This record gives sequence, C-alpha cells and structure tokens, in this order.
Amino acid sequence: MRFFAIFMALSLTACATQPISIYQASAVPSSRILAPQLLSQAQYTGSLIIKRDTGFMGSACTIRVFVDTVPVADLAPSEKVELFLPLGEYVIGATPTEFLCGGGTSEASPVIRPESQKILRIASGQSGDIHLQPSAF
Repeated sequence: MRFFAIFMALSLTACATQPISIYQASAVPSSRILAPQLLSQAQYTGSLIIKRDTGFMGSACTIRVFVDTVPVADLAPSEKVELFLPLGEYVIGATPTEFLCGGGTSEASPVIRPESQKILRIASGQSGDIHLQPSAF
C-alpha cells in the first residue's frame, strides 16, 4: 500500500511541466507567428519574452498568446517568442488553441520599461490548468 501511494505521487509529479531558460527554448517557427510587426525592435520599445515550459502535460496542443486581446503567436512546449512592445502596461493572455485541450485561460500584466527585459513563462500544472507567470530565467 505504501509503495502504491509513493508511485501515485511520483506519477502525478511527472505530469507537471518543467521550466526552461530562454537559452534552452527554441524560437517559435514563423508559421505560428500571428503578429510579425511585434518582432522588430524599435525606439521606445521594451522586450517581452514569453516561453513555454517543457514536459508532457498539454504537449499535444499549442498555446495561443495574446497582447491586449491581439493574438501574437502559438507556442508548443519548449518554445519562446520575443516581442518588442511600446513602453507601458499590457494584459498578456495564454489559452489553448484546441477546444479539447482544456487548461483554461491565464493572464498577467507586465509593465514594459525602457532598456529592460520581462520574461513570462507558460506552465501546465498537474490538474491540466495553464499558468502565465513571471520567470527569473
């Protein structure tokens, strides 16, 4: 009985995704970029990197990223997109692209400042929910 409980706990832990650094993540292919105008650095813009964790949970579906309701990219596991946004506060959303994938929608409100870089991570928990949260790496 004890072995079974340990096995179940480990198997559930294995379902959650794992964070990766921006250097380990691959750039999202151009075919899944929906707002290419946000990929070019310009004066009075700041960098926002959105990366998706690696792992099995939710890996069959892409996650669509929005900036203030505008779709910008569809991310698969271990992918990232770097956006150059005018300075200010934004609502960034992430939601699965497939109806059957579940996971719900998650949002964050980063403030883009000059000469700084914000990093957000898309994670999937054991329950299948997705989370969009700040990341340090």
